[in-house]
Amino acid sequence: MYLAANGRGLPLAVVLTPANVNDSTMFDVMLDVIRVPRLSAGRPRRRPKTVIADKAYSSRGIRAGLRQRAIRTVNLERTDQMANRAHRRSAGGRPSLRY
Repeated sequence: MYLAANGRGLPLAVVLTPANVNDSTMFDVMLDVIRVPRLSAGRPRRRPKTVIADKAYSSRGIRAGLRQRAIRTVNLERTDQMANRAHRRSAGGRPSLRY
């Protein structure tokens, strides 16, 4: 089961899956299901401004998908990813975010 919640912890979307489904494969499905309600009249937004996630969602593919959708990400990074980037020195930097 995957749950997306807003900043107050209220659920925005729930996706039920079979037992052993990889987190990274379900991330795009979760983003497609999310509907962010508006305070005033109008249809709900389909794209959140920011995604806060844990280390399981720090893969290169997920970060690239969020950049394509112009969604900011605030999530922890695995230590092996930080070590690989440090090992590559100046060639290991992240692409700049353009919003």
